[in-house]
Amino acid sequence: MKIKPLLFAVLLAGVLSAVTACQQDDEAELTVPPIPEVLTGPYQIEGVNILNNNQAVTFKGVNALQTYGLVNPTLMNDWNIQIVREFIGNLREQPIDGFAIQASDAVWYHPLQNIVDQNRANNKITILCPFGWVNDEGIRTLFTGLNPSSQDFYEAYKLKMALIAQHFKDQPDVWIEVWNEPYHWNNENDYSHNVWLQDMKDMVDNLRWVAGFQNIIVVPGNEQGQSEEAVMMLGNELLEDRYNLVFDLHAYEKWLVNTNEEELITRIERIKNAGFALIMGEVGVQNVGDVMPVQDFLNAAKSTDLSVLAWLWDRNSAYRNALLTEEGLPHATADNNFWGTAYKSFLTE
Repeated sequence: MKIKPLLFAVLLAGVLSAVTACQQDDEAELTVPPIPEVLTGPYQIEGVNILNNNQAVTFKGVNALQTYGLVNPTLMNDWNIQIVREFIGNLREQPIDGFAIQASDAVWYHPLQNIVDQNRANNKITILCPFGWVNDEGIRTLFTGLNPSSQDFYEAYKLKMALIAQHFKDQPDVWIEVWNEPYHWNNENDYSHNVWLQDMKDMVDNLRWVAGFQNIIVVPGNEQGQSEEAVMMLGNELLEDRYNLVFDLHAYEKWLVNTNEEELITRIERIKNAGFALIMGEVGVQNVGDVMPVQDFLNAAKSTDLSVLAWLWDRNSAYRNALLTEEGLPHATADNNFWGTAYKSFLTE
């Protein structure tokens, strides 16, 4: 079934009308969504800890591309994957429930609820993360490196994210990340830590204004997600009067190159000691340059009880970050620092 862009926009506006009306009424009295008297759980953030039924937990997992089609859950189970961060490459047209659609970019997208259902049936948490926006002409803009509130689709982005929050508000094993890898890698393009703070407040509050949405919200760092400096400087201001926020950093060049296990442990502990709950939403062996070493990072993550998700659960021997070969075996060669076996060992330790 193909939904035309105009029809999709009308449907989206109709479903959200009650939500946005409630938001407008509340915003007349409050600048920040109220914190519920009782948080329902079972997943909550308390200080630096992720809690499951009041017990501190650490999760190990992967990033996946199941919006393009469900993967083999048995193979994920064999790898002991506990959490899956799901790539949403076409946020505007991504179906939330129902049936797969062929969107304006001629790609078939499968509904988020189907992905969540399979993950849940196999005891996995799902993080839903928007990676891109496709316009009416079928042209995609990837979010990485962008200033969120500067985009011409930002208000439409917020409406769609609120719709996702509305749908999943009673499914606490679904966490929502507000944006993938925002801002320039070297703090250019009019970036400042205050821009990060204002954008994160706006995107987090956009979800919290959805009545009943208490799910964990995942907040990225700056420098295309690799830097904790904005979190360290202004994270406490973001956390003020807000709840169930976990920060997400990505381990590529700024974590893996010219460092060692001891330095990485110190860096991770510095963030935790400052009071911030943290996950590493991505780690991979290659980003924009040469293949990078990862074992020191994996060792440091183990030593600090850090939740980590690898990039990428994909059967693609031509892609160095892919964890699998086309046959479903660990993708592990000297060309990718034996990434598949290294990460599988980390998952099963």
